[in-house]
Amino acid sequence: TSLIDAFMKCGDVTSAKALFDRSTKKTTPVYGAMMKGFIINNLSQEAIDLFNEIKDPNETIITLFFNACAQLGTEKELILLKSISSKISNCFYSNPYVVTSLIDAFMKCGDVTSAKALFDRSTKKALSMYGAMMTG
Repeated sequence: TSLIDAFMKCGDVTSAKALFDRSTKKTTPVYGAMMKGFIINNLSQEAIDLFNEIKDPNETIITLFFNACAQLGTEKELILLKSISSKISNCFYSNPYVVTSLIDAFMKCGDVTSAKALFDRSTKKALSMYGAMMTG
Protein backbone atom coordinates (compact mmCIF):
# COMPACT_ATOMS: atom_id res chain seq x y z
CA THR A 1 0.00 0.00 0.00
CA SER A 2 2.76 2.46 0.92
CA LEU A 3 4.64 1.82 -2.30
CA ILE A 4 1.50 2.32 -4.41
CA ASP A 5 0.83 5.54 -2.50
CA ALA A 6 4.41 6.74 -3.09
CA PHE A 7 4.27 5.98 -6.82
CA MET A 8 0.97 7.81 -7.14
CA LYS A 9 2.19 10.85 -5.20
CA CYS A 10 5.15 11.03 -7.60
CA GLY A 11 2.80 10.79 -10.59
CA ASP A 12 4.09 7.35 -11.58
CA VAL A 13 0.68 5.84 -12.25
CA THR A 14 2.13 3.15 -14.54
CA SER A 15 4.33 1.69 -11.79
CA ALA A 16 1.51 1.88 -9.25
CA LYS A 17 -0.85 0.05 -11.63
CA ALA A 18 1.77 -2.60 -12.36
CA LEU A 19 2.29 -3.20 -8.65
CA PHE A 20 -1.47 -3.32 -8.05
CA ASP A 21 -1.99 -5.75 -10.92
CA ARG A 22 0.74 -8.07 -9.59
CA SER A 23 -0.73 -8.02 -6.08
CA THR A 24 -2.39 -11.31 -5.17
CA LYS A 25 -4.17 -9.95 -2.08
CA LYS A 26 -6.07 -6.84 -3.02
CA THR A 27 -7.29 -5.57 0.33
CA THR A 28 -9.54 -2.57 0.89
CA PRO A 29 -6.56 -0.31 1.79
CA VAL A 30 -4.83 -1.30 -1.46
CA TYR A 31 -7.94 -0.40 -3.46
CA GLY A 32 -8.15 2.85 -1.49
CA ALA A 33 -4.55 3.76 -2.27
CA MET A 34 -5.16 3.16 -5.97
CA MET A 35 -8.41 5.14 -6.01
CA LYS A 36 -6.85 8.06 -4.13
CA GLY A 37 -3.87 7.98 -6.48
CA PHE A 38 -6.08 8.05 -9.54
CA ILE A 39 -7.98 11.03 -8.12
CA ILE A 40 -4.86 13.05 -7.27
CA ASN A 41 -3.55 12.34 -10.78
CA ASN A 42 -6.82 13.55 -12.36
CA LEU A 43 -7.81 10.04 -13.43
CA SER A 44 -11.16 9.92 -11.68
CA GLN A 45 -12.78 7.66 -14.26
CA GLU A 46 -10.19 5.00 -13.42
CA ALA A 47 -11.05 5.42 -9.72
CA ILE A 48 -14.73 4.90 -10.53
CA ASP A 49 -13.93 1.85 -12.64
CA LEU A 50 -11.90 0.42 -9.77
CA PHE A 51 -14.73 1.14 -7.32
CA ASN A 52 -16.96 -1.10 -9.41
CA GLU A 53 -14.62 -4.03 -8.70
CA ILE A 54 -14.91 -3.72 -4.91
CA LYS A 55 -17.44 -6.10 -3.41
CA ASP A 56 -17.92 -4.56 0.05
CA PRO A 57 -16.74 -0.93 0.11
CA ASN A 58 -16.10 0.74 3.45
CA GLU A 59 -16.59 4.41 4.34
CA THR A 60 -13.20 5.42 2.94
CA ILE A 61 -13.86 3.75 -0.41
CA ILE A 62 -17.34 5.31 -0.61
CA THR A 63 -15.86 8.74 0.16
CA LEU A 64 -13.21 8.29 -2.55
CA PHE A 65 -15.91 7.24 -5.02
CA PHE A 66 -17.92 10.40 -4.25
CA ASN A 67 -14.73 12.50 -4.62
CA ALA A 68 -14.04 10.94 -8.03
CA CYS A 69 -17.58 11.73 -9.17
CA ALA A 70 -17.21 15.31 -7.90
CA GLN A 71 -13.97 15.75 -9.84
CA LEU A 72 -15.67 14.75 -13.10
CA GLY A 73 -18.91 16.59 -12.30
CA THR A 74 -21.03 15.39 -15.23
CA GLU A 75 -24.59 14.14 -15.59
CA LYS A 76 -23.23 10.59 -15.90
CA GLU A 77 -21.57 10.86 -12.48
CA LEU A 78 -24.72 12.39 -11.00
CA ILE A 79 -26.66 9.30 -12.07
CA LEU A 80 -23.95 7.10 -10.50
CA LEU A 81 -24.03 9.16 -7.29
CA LYS A 82 -27.77 8.76 -6.94
CA SER A 83 -27.59 5.04 -7.65
CA ILE A 84 -24.76 4.28 -5.20
CA SER A 85 -25.96 6.64 -2.46
CA SER A 86 -29.38 4.96 -2.50
CA LYS A 87 -27.77 1.53 -2.01
CA ILE A 88 -25.29 2.19 0.78
CA SER A 89 -26.11 1.39 4.38
CA ASN A 90 -27.68 4.13 6.49
CA CYS A 91 -24.77 3.82 8.93
CA PHE A 92 -22.55 5.53 6.34
CA TYR A 93 -24.67 8.67 6.70
CA SER A 94 -23.51 9.11 10.29
CA ASN A 95 -19.96 9.69 9.02
CA PRO A 96 -19.43 13.41 8.34
CA TYR A 97 -16.70 12.66 5.78
CA VAL A 98 -19.06 10.52 3.72
CA VAL A 99 -21.88 13.06 3.95
CA THR A 100 -19.59 16.00 3.13
CA SER A 101 -18.14 14.22 0.10
CA LEU A 102 -21.62 13.35 -1.16
CA ILE A 103 -22.86 16.93 -0.68
CA ASP A 104 -19.77 18.19 -2.52
CA ALA A 105 -20.31 15.69 -5.34
CA PHE A 106 -23.97 16.63 -5.73
CA MET A 107 -23.02 20.31 -5.85
CA LYS A 108 -20.23 19.78 -8.39
CA CYS A 109 -22.56 17.68 -10.55
CA GLY A 110 -25.08 20.54 -10.49
CA ASP A 111 -27.71 18.97 -8.23
CA VAL A 112 -28.17 21.63 -5.56
CA THR A 113 -31.58 20.19 -4.60
CA SER A 114 -30.16 16.78 -3.61
CA ALA A 115 -27.22 18.42 -1.82
CA LYS A 116 -29.54 20.65 0.20
CA ALA A 117 -31.90 17.76 1.01
CA LEU A 118 -28.97 15.69 2.31
CA PHE A 119 -27.64 18.65 4.29
CA ASP A 120 -31.07 19.29 5.81
CA ARG A 121 -31.49 15.59 6.76
CA SER A 122 -28.12 15.47 8.49
CA THR A 123 -28.60 15.56 12.24
CA LYS A 124 -24.92 16.14 13.08
CA LYS A 125 -23.73 18.90 10.80
CA ALA A 126 -19.96 19.26 10.57
CA LEU A 127 -18.26 22.49 9.55
CA SER A 128 -17.10 20.75 6.37
CA MET A 129 -20.74 20.20 5.34
CA TYR A 130 -21.40 23.93 5.52
CA GLY A 131 -18.27 24.51 3.46
CA ALA A 132 -19.39 22.02 0.80
CA MET A 133 -22.76 23.75 0.56
CA MET A 134 -21.18 27.20 0.24
CA THR A 135 -18.42 26.38 -2.22
CA GLY A 136 -20.26 23.78 -4.32
